[in-house]
Amino acid sequence: MLDADLVACSPSTVYRVLRRAGLLAGQSPRPTKKGTGFHQPLAAHQHWHVDICYLNIAGTFYFQCSVLDGFSRFVVHWEIREKMEGSDVETTLRRAREEFPDALPRVITDNGLQFIARDFKEFIRIAGMTHAKTSPYYPQSNGKIERWHKTLKSESIRPRVPLSLEDARRIVGGYVEHYNTRRLNSAVGYITPADMLAGRQQQIFDERIRKLAAARELRAQRRADAQAKLTSVPQSTPCRTVDFAAIRCHLQIKDVLKLLGFQPRTASGTQLRGACPLHGSTRGTARCFSVNTDKRTFHCFKCGCHGNALDLWAKAQRLTPYDAALDLCQRLELPGTISAPTPETEKRNP
Repeated sequence: MLDADLVACSPSTVYRVLRRAGLLAGQSPRPTKKGTGFHQPLAAHQHWHVDICYLNIAGTFYFQCSVLDGFSRFVVHWEIREKMEGSDVETTLRRAREEFPDALPRVITDNGLQFIARDFKEFIRIAGMTHAKTSPYYPQSNGKIERWHKTLKSESIRPRVPLSLEDARRIVGGYVEHYNTRRLNSAVGYITPADMLAGRQQQIFDERIRKLAAARELRAQRRADAQAKLTSVPQSTPCRTVDFAAIRCHLQIKDVLKLLGFQPRTASGTQLRGACPLHGSTRGTARCFSVNTDKRTFHCFKCGCHGNALDLWAKAQRLTPYDAALDLCQRLELPGTISAPTPETEKRNP
């Protein structure tokens, strides 16, 4: 088409147009069936996953063969050896059967030479078990034991650095006991593989639900008690009422400045300038603090504080307006500003 001057476009554009038009259906590969034929076990000892991994111990590579229960993630048995031939794998499975003699699992392995040998197939038949091999080049189908070996290396072998074969067996043995009985496994609902193997998972789940419900009830009761305490009016210590309008009427800002020890630098009529007593000006010529004695207001051009005489005393002493009013009434003996509480006042101001 390009040579015939019919169209001028790149091959990638032609491919994109044909794909959108649905004309490349014969070119698409067949969908894979990998991972569609596996069904999760519903009870313990239905699936035993077996695999071999390498362990680097003091610069020498050894073989570890593990047997993992697919239902509970329980490590049934493991062996670390200098070589791992078909007979060694059979020994590992035989010792796993000795721990659980009534188990007749389906052994799931990859296509390693030890697992496709005729002797191994005969051993599986005599032992009364069945054998299933995963798809080639598809380790996800045996991912449970692959994940176990990765966890073993990252949490046990590499951090502890075994120096000999016996040291490695001791370290792995301790970690397997911790993995089976104490480490919570997220794949089985955050319970230990030993509890899953023993069938105690439902009891643990029910107990967790019960504890969560009890905790919710306890928190609700605490919130209700706190709310009741806030809404209740204390009878023993009634609050005193303050007439803020009367205080502002009788209170002079000069009296508050005298209590604070304020010394003005300059004075222009009713306008006083000097160092701010709020943020503590240290310069001898500071004039950032301005006071208008006629309007009874102040303003600091540096820290930004402003207000009336009561606000000045509250900010200087770091008190609430109520406490500042009570304090000034006691210091300056302002008349008729504090009254005894009445039932109507207590209802308005609990």
